[in-house]
Order: sequence, then structure tokens, then C-alpha cells
Amino acid sequence: MTLLVRDVMTIGVPVCHEAETCGDVEVRLARQAVQVEVVGVLDEDGSACGWVSRARLADNAARTVGEVMEEDIPTVPPDIPAEAAAQIMRDRGVEYLFLMHDWPGEPRPSAVISLEAIEQRLSPN
Repeated sequence: MTLLVRDVMTIGVPVCHEAETCGDVEVRLARQAVQVEVVGVLDEDGSACGWVSRARLADNAARTVGEVMEEDIPTVPPDIPAEAAAQIMRDRGVEYLFLMHDWPGEPRPSAVISLEAIEQRLSPN
């Protein structure tokens, strides 16, 4: 059976606003029960405008998220093979791909998949 993106993705992506400071967002993430490595970024209208890694938040505590975020949100559909998604990540030089939903309104990140998670599931043990 082929392992699909939907089999490895993590549903639920925390979000923040681009005007928030990285330090404030990092503190909020530290209080969550589930540790996450990426955050979706929303503009003042609530639309997805980028993403940021937890490591980048920690390295830039005094700056705003909008100053350090990645504007290009790399996306992937849920029904492709996870191995193909891993190759897309390698080709693009990214460690994460997002799955977006756009109802109601503007697109927002709904799930994320990491290269590390795919490699762990695909590696023979």
C-alpha cells in the first residue's frame, strides 16, 4: 500500500498575525500541549500571507513575524504519495509543505507535513 500525504500529515496548524512579535508567538507556542515546528501567518484581513518556523521565531524574538516570515507557502494536496511530497521538498529546498483549505473565505493552512516525518515513516526499521 502506498503511503499518502494524508497518512503522514499533522492536522491543525497554529496561526499568528504578521504584526505580532516573534517572542510573543514563541511564548504562546511553548504553553501549548502539542509542540509544533511551524506557524501559519495571517495578514490583517485574516488571509494566509506566509509561514514561519519555530526556530526562526526563537532567533528573532524582538522582531515582528512579518519581518522574518517566508511569504511563499509551499503546498501539497493530500492524495499524492508521501514519497513524491518528499521529493518536492528536496527539489524546493524546504522541510515543510502545507495543505490549505479555503472555506469559508480566504485560504488558510489546515495541515502540515514535514520531510522528517515522511523519511521516518518510509525508512525500513
